[in-house]
Amino acid sequence: MLKDTRLKIARSGRDYHQPMPGRAYRLDREERPASGMRRIATGRLERAAERLREAERAADPSDCIHAARKDLKKLRAAIRLLRRELGEELYRAENERYREAGLLLAPSRDAAVALETLADLRERFADRLGPAATDGWLAALREERERALATARRDGRIARAGAIVAAGPERVAAWPLRADSWKLLGPGIERAHRRGRREMRRAAADPSGANMHAWRKRAKDLWYQLRILELHLPKGAAGDLGRADELAELLGDHHDLSVLRDDLLGCDVTILHRPELVAAIGERQEELAAAAFELGERLYAKKPKAFRRRLRRGWKRRRRS
Repeated sequence: MLKDTRLKIARSGRDYHQPMPGRAYRLDREERPASGMRRIATGRLERAAERLREAERAADPSDCIHAARKDLKKLRAAIRLLRRELGEELYRAENERYREAGLLLAPSRDAAVALETLADLRERFADRLGPAATDGWLAALREERERALATARRDGRIARAGAIVAAGPERVAAWPLRADSWKLLGPGIERAHRRGRREMRRAAADPSGANMHAWRKRAKDLWYQLRILELHLPKGAAGDLGRADELAELLGDHHDLSVLRDDLLGCDVTILHRPELVAAIGERQEELAAAAFELGERLYAKKPKAFRRRLRRGWKRRRRS
């Protein structure tokens, strides 16, 4: 269970006088960074809370759960961007809170993703994977999805995740963000780039499902963080936002196929064409991995410090304009 640690707060660090331009997941050019990051984090929490309230009422809560989990991932990327300023103790406490909330929602979402992934695979390999190869498995996945959704409601997982999220805005308001310039953001963006670059090298040496997934998480962090800085990116770095987005998508598809393969190998339903399905999954993963490594070499071409310096130049230029 989550242990709620006491926040060590410097309340004089709060900054409420800046305008709050809604819930946009990016810093406005006129915003002060500390105020903007609080606004962004609070916006993700409010959206996630709304989605989870909808999920408890909806006949099919899948889309609401998916949207809430996305908001939690964006929130955690923002928290990682602020890691140095928050300090390790507070950073780990906040990150773990919202990781736990996401995990409470994961089983029902994973079952839905497996269905979507299998449908995409069957469409891509329509000449090889006819109804006889997949219909029994699709039926089993649909039953699994319904069980997961029923369990999430019955054991109160959605409500527990909602309670964690609802308590978040008050905590965000008390984050001790003393730096209020590029110094607030620069260390985090450099760290995200460095970690992604390292995970790419590790995956290149051993493209296991676990290593590719670890790289995917770090690529997604960088994508979300570049979205926060979108209005401050220099022209040369604007393309990195699109590359990070595409890379996260490729690696996400690769991971979904790994999860699908595990389900296939562990499924006790009679599946007549199991070897053909395993082969199709592997073939598609190889295509995705090749595209991801090609794109990754472009995204991580610069060393982390150089990447940070380029963004800093864009930050200063855009803030003056």
